[in-house]
Amino acid sequence: MNAPTSAPVADDTSLPVKSALEEFPAQIENDTERTKSSLARLTSNSVDRLERLMSEIQEMREFLVSEGERVQREIANYAQLNQSVALAATKIKSETVGAWKGTAIAGEAHSGAKQLFNGRERLKRWP
Repeated sequence: MNAPTSAPVADDTSLPVKSALEEFPAQIENDTERTKSSLARLTSNSVDRLERLMSEIQEMREFLVSEGERVQREIANYAQLNQSVALAATKIKSETVGAWKGTAIAGEAHSGAKQLFNGRERLKRWP
């Protein structure tokens, strides 16, 4: 009689072990699914951030290219303006010096005096 009693006891102890083993793969499957979803969320956040960063970098690049072109145009305008001013200054200078020379020559002819290098005048001598 001892044998049948011990058999059901052995079956009772084997059942919880068997159900725990059956639950373990299900738990692993749940953990795997949670891990997959967590990784998907994390990678999608990272991918979204990278896409935003790439977009911002592209916008910054376009801005810098346009600013570079603008600065080049400004430099060209300033160079042209500088050249125009230099030509105008040269023209004014030559006109002014020409007028002075014309006045000095006319003055010498009328006064009979000659300007020397040291700033003194000398009277012409009659031959």
